[in-house]
Amino acid sequence: MPQDIDTLLKGYQKFREHYYGDSNLLFEDLVRWGQRPKILMIACSDSRVDPALVLNSQPGDLFMIRNVANLIPPFEDDQAYHGTSAALEFGICVLGIRHVILFGHTQCGGIQSLLESSPQEPLQKNFITKWMELARPAHQAILDFHQERSLEDKIILCGQYSLINSLKNLMTFPWINEKVHEGNLMLHAWNFDLSKGRLEAFDPKDNCFKEINVSS
Repeated sequence: MPQDIDTLLKGYQKFREHYYGDSNLLFEDLVRWGQRPKILMIACSDSRVDPALVLNSQPGDLFMIRNVANLIPPFEDDQAYHGTSAALEFGICVLGIRHVILFGHTQCGGIQSLLESSPQEPLQKNFITKWMELARPAHQAILDFHQERSLEDKIILCGQYSLINSLKNLMTFPWINEKVHEGNLMLHAWNFDLSKGRLEAFDPKDNCFKEINVSS
């Protein structure tokens, strides 16, 4: 058996020992009562960033959506295939989610690809190119206001602008907009610094990201 697969199966064995042992009834309860998460999280597909690991969450805590660059498309009622929108609808309208958290991170490959391409030489990947158009407003903000910054700074700022843009796109969904204004749903944008292990949250009052300080 290939070593990479063998490693996965050893992990599976440890998982069973931990969660399906005689003293752990977590999955028994999850099967009996179903899932009842209060938090929906949209995260990047990047293999280095696992929100459940960063936040020490347990199975059943987070309803997860993962895609390239943790992007949210605007609401479209066109009867096409919309995986991210379908997951949003299920989490909010069926599960009764109370919090939606956009979970971005630094060193995002999708964001970096925007800054390293140009309108004359766009990404040459059919699905990725179309998907990353959702982050074009963030890219344009970098071109308009931060041309003098280093590439590293631009990538960080573009990721933050993209999170803010996705917050705006969330509000184009009528059932999200309604629940937010009724006070039954809260939207958040968090950004994880991969190199420093720090988590920041967007403060709409000051229009900037601030480090989350958790008291011990």
